[in-house]
Amino acid sequence: MLAGIHFPDLALHHLARGVSDSMRPMALIDGHPLMIRQCNEAAGSAGVVSGQRLATATALCDSLLCYPMPDETPMLEAMAQWAYGLSGQVMLFPPHTLVLEVRSMLRLFGGLPAWIAALEQGLAALQLPARWALSETPLAAALLAQAGQHEPKPRPVREALGPLPLSAWALPGEAEPRLAGMGVREGKALLALPRAELGQRFGAELLLYLERLLGERPDPRSHFVPPEHYQRRLEMMEEIETVAVLRFPLNRLFLELAEVLRRRQLAATHLQLSLRHRHRPATELILRPAGPEHRAEVWMTLCQLQLERLVLYEPVMALELSAPTLLPLELEGGTLLAGSRPDRAARDLLAQLQARLGSERIYSLQTVAEGRPELAQRRCLPGQGKGQDDLPERPPWLLPEPVPVARAGLTLVSGPERIETGWWDEHPVARDYFVAEDGAGRRMWLFRDGRGWFVHGWF
Repeated sequence: MLAGIHFPDLALHHLARGVSDSMRPMALIDGHPLMIRQCNEAAGSAGVVSGQRLATATALCDSLLCYPMPDETPMLEAMAQWAYGLSGQVMLFPPHTLVLEVRSMLRLFGGLPAWIAALEQGLAALQLPARWALSETPLAAALLAQAGQHEPKPRPVREALGPLPLSAWALPGEAEPRLAGMGVREGKALLALPRAELGQRFGAELLLYLERLLGERPDPRSHFVPPEHYQRRLEMMEEIETVAVLRFPLNRLFLELAEVLRRRQLAATHLQLSLRHRHRPATELILRPAGPEHRAEVWMTLCQLQLERLVLYEPVMALELSAPTLLPLELEGGTLLAGSRPDRAARDLLAQLQARLGSERIYSLQTVAEGRPELAQRRCLPGQGKGQDDLPERPPWLLPEPVPVARAGLTLVSGPERIETGWWDEHPVARDYFVAEDGAGRRMWLFRDGRGWFVHGWF
């Protein structure tokens, strides 16, 4: 059993979701001379139709918004990635149709009604017009979906295709107009003709097509293979000049990404977001969560924190979102002992701090084998810092350079701790360190050497 899913005017509906006023007449154009390829209902009510010349269309509708026809292949592949959560075998029928293998998925979903419910729920979440149909051959499933002939259970191919006009059969070559000239305009009439005479008049190509369509001959087709990385480009049908308006299309991108990751049980280590402009170089943003992430709300929060610091010097024409590295999704379980590892909320907070302040400003400290305090620590990734338990008390905050201080008014709490090292290089030290408090009760780490007293850190 196979299911065909048809997305009419895929490019138009994809792009129209980024327009603030979707009720305005819109159309996609290309060719020489320029022709209407796709148009919305508002344009159609004014007399604009697909295949019409642009000059005629603008004469009928002077408020028509026209945009160049984009490449629909990435859009159909994006829909195939979405459909991969419903079937492990997805076939592409460009430019607007997918065919999914269903039979092997029925046990997983709990029967055909449950699978159909999941399909309709997913289509509703996409917010794209779509038609689907069930059949026993790939070609029949695609044609029935394009014709909008869907039923709860598939009918025999001949019975389902018979009432359709031949214009819905997508016959190869010039078969349809030639058959129309013979008075054959419906599927029933075509199926009633002797095959031998069809072969003599139209050749083997039509016979081979019919045999594959009706399931009389195998019709092997290549299956869609999801890419190892995720990439999505969203063209703006209107220039976006403010960061606030960007949040709507960005949220849509993150929701689509989250759905793809959920269905494929994957998580992304980081995202690369490009804001494309007309004249200036693209504005690049890197979104780094605390760990592999798949939730749309987390990506949106990290993006908003970076957008707060962003100044748009030119309107945004397109958005590009890519996830170069995808890893298997690991579901988190509870820990036996509290505090054994940071929980999700703590890691999310860490990622938000990095997004707001910059990743270079958020780090942990790790001790190294060095006696001089200013060289005894190095920066490392947050959460990976490690100290040495056998060291004396050390302050978490060392000053970039020791600061001279007057000994009067300070109370020595502990010490001295003698540090004398570095004799083998050009920076030897010989210091006596103390823990002290000033009159305000602040604890400091200071040392005394041949030059006097210096503050080196604060507790």
